[in-house]
Amino acid sequence: MDARRQSRVTDTTALQPPGQTHTATSGAPDNSRWWWIALAGLLLLGLAVIFALPGLVDPVPEATVPAQPPPPAGDTAALRDTAHQTLQAYLQLRARLDLDNAGAWGEPDWSEAAARASAADRYFAQRQFTAAVRDYQAALDHLQQLDASRSEILATALEAATRALSANNVDTAIAQFQTVLAIEPEHPAATRGLAQASSRRAVLEQMNRAQAAETNSDLEAARAAYRQATQLDTAYEPARVALQRVTGLINTRDFTATMTRALAALDAGQTGAAGKALAEAERLQPGNSAVRDARQRLRGMRAQAGLDSLRKQASGKVAAEDWQAATELYRKALSIDASAGFASEGLRRAEERSALHAQFDHYLETPARIYSAVPLANAGKLLAAASEAPPDEPRLAGKITALRELVTGASVIHRVGRLGQFNSHQLELLPGDYTIVGNRPGYRDVRKAITLRPGMSPPPLVVRCEEEI
Repeated sequence: MDARRQSRVTDTTALQPPGQTHTATSGAPDNSRWWWIALAGLLLLGLAVIFALPGLVDPVPEATVPAQPPPPAGDTAALRDTAHQTLQAYLQLRARLDLDNAGAWGEPDWSEAAARASAADRYFAQRQFTAAVRDYQAALDHLQQLDASRSEILATALEAATRALSANNVDTAIAQFQTVLAIEPEHPAATRGLAQASSRRAVLEQMNRAQAAETNSDLEAARAAYRQATQLDTAYEPARVALQRVTGLINTRDFTATMTRALAALDAGQTGAAGKALAEAERLQPGNSAVRDARQRLRGMRAQAGLDSLRKQASGKVAAEDWQAATELYRKALSIDASAGFASEGLRRAEERSALHAQFDHYLETPARIYSAVPLANAGKLLAAASEAPPDEPRLAGKITALRELVTGASVIHRVGRLGQFNSHQLELLPGDYTIVGNRPGYRDVRKAITLRPGMSPPPLVVRCEEEI
């Protein structure tokens, strides 16, 4: 709306169409004098119409304003009032649409309405009221049509903006989103779309950079550029898809290299390095069957390494005749692999040898036991069962020899026999080692050891049971 027309709508009740004059309402008229004044005014008005009005009236576009018809013969006050009322309706609607920023989104109706209103102003000034009514009505129709099609214009602009953005036609997209926002400033889809369109050139620059890096097999640089594109526009699907694809390529490459290292370490028996590589592979691709199979192989290798270590330790304990320690090691080996033959066989032998040594220790740690008939008989059976120790068991051989000597000495005494009760008794004995045992009911047994050697006269031996039980 031009400034001249805006001045007309300051007070719509006072608006007057061009050419309308005011009528005096007070004082007693002087008919003769006022007739001359009126005539002079009409002359001045005519001159103004001829010389001044063409420069004040807005020019009418040739394509819009029809040729001026001859002044109709039937111009009346009713036509003038109709033109005035139509003008008022036009100006009021235009003022409201102007507040709604229709100039930014209402083309071509907005400009067409202004052109028809300017033509109507001219006709009105020339008192061609029929033509003025026609063009004021046409101008009003354009604005009413514009007002009624607001939603349709918004939808059309939004669709055009979306298509343009999808085709990366940035300028068109921005213009169309701005049209939508001119109609509805808080429109959420247009607000998002304008932000996307505003960043699209930068997004496309990152996409081009990423594609060039990918062509050169620089996957890390490509991933960085695709990630930057997604950060600029999180809703840009091509960037998200490309980032996911390149990330997958990097993952596959790194996984393959890591598994290659893991398998090479397994082949070389390097369980520590293999374990680290498989842990990295599991992080890259959790649940991958190749990792699961390699882990199974690694567990087997570690188990075998553990068994080998236990076998070596147990062999050392066997060589040292530490049968109790060997027993524990063989049991650990069987807890790793119940089918380990060396452990099951070794455990059987170690338990047997442990039991045998315990039997010998039973007598050797308390030699006096064998001076009784039953223990002596059992010790003899043990010697008979043990026979001779293997060459690789010198400890057992030593225990066999020691027990045999004890049993031999104890057997001489028992061969002499029981002496019965006596206060003093003289007995002739062959040279050797003897143990004299005194028994008395209710008292603890007393044992005395003597050594007889050829040519020696032993002192008298006193055996007296005096300690009550």
